[in-house]
Amino acid sequence: MLRARLLTAVLALPPLIGLLAYAPSWLFSALIFAFTTLGLYEYFAFLGAQFAFASVLGMTWGMVIAGTLLVTDATMLNAVMMGGLFLVLVASLSEKNPQHGIQRVGATLLGVMYVGFLVPHLALLRQMPDGIGWIFFVFLVAMLGDTAGYAVGRTWGKIKLIPHISPGKTVEGSLGSVLGNLSGALCAWLWFFPQRSSLEFVCLGLVAGVLAQVGDLCESAIKRAFGAKDSGRLLPGHGGILDRLDSLLFPAAFIYYYERLLR
Repeated sequence: MLRARLLTAVLALPPLIGLLAYAPSWLFSALIFAFTTLGLYEYFAFLGAQFAFASVLGMTWGMVIAGTLLVTDATMLNAVMMGGLFLVLVASLSEKNPQHGIQRVGATLLGVMYVGFLVPHLALLRQMPDGIGWIFFVFLVAMLGDTAGYAVGRTWGKIKLIPHISPGKTVEGSLGSVLGNLSGALCAWLWFFPQRSSLEFVCLGLVAGVLAQVGDLCESAIKRAFGAKDSGRLLPGHGGILDRLDSLLFPAAFIYYYERLLR
C-alpha cells in the first residue's frame, strides 16, 4: 500500500505542477468539472441503494451546479439550487415512509453541496487575480500538512484523535500536520506573495490547515456512515477522487471568499 501510494505521488506530481502553473483557464476549469463529475459518481456509488435517493437526479443536479458556478452568475446559481431542491423534494413524495424520503433528500443534498458546489471553487480560485499563487498555496498547505501528519503520526503517534471517525489519526499526527501547513503557507508566501505580510500567511496557513484536516475527517465520516473504505479505486494507494480532494475543498473555498470579501 505504501509503495503504491509513493509511486502514484511521484508519477502524478510533475503533471500536477504543470497543470496548476501553466494550464489555460478553460482547460483547468474543464478538468475541475470532470473531477466534479467523477466525485459525484463516487459519492452516489458508495452511498448505495439504501440512501442514494434519485442518484441520476442528484448527479445531474450536482453537475448543473458545478457548470453554473464556472460559467455564469449567482442569480442563475440560486435558480438552479432552488429548482433542484424542489425536484428532489417532489421525488421524495413517492416514498411511502416520509422519514426515509426526507433522509434520502438530505443525503442527496449533502452530495450535491459537498461535491457539486465545493469542488468548482478550485477553478474559481485559480481564475482570480494571483490565482496561480493561491492555488499553489492551497495545494502546498494541504499536501505538506498531509505528508507531515502521516510521517509524525506513524513515528510518534499514540493518542487517538477521533477514533470513531478515523482510527488511524492521532493528536501527534494532527500537530505534525499543522507544522506542514505552516511550511506550505510560508513557501507560498515566499514564492508568490512576498509583498504581503508574513503574519497574514501564518494566520491563513493555520486556518486553511485546520480546514484541510476537518475536510479529511468529514469525508472519513461520510464513508464510515455508509460502510465505504475509500471513495473509489482510481488512484492506486490513494483511493478515489474524493479521497484526494477532501483536504483541498474547504481551504480553497475559504481563500476564495477571503480574497473576494475581505481584501
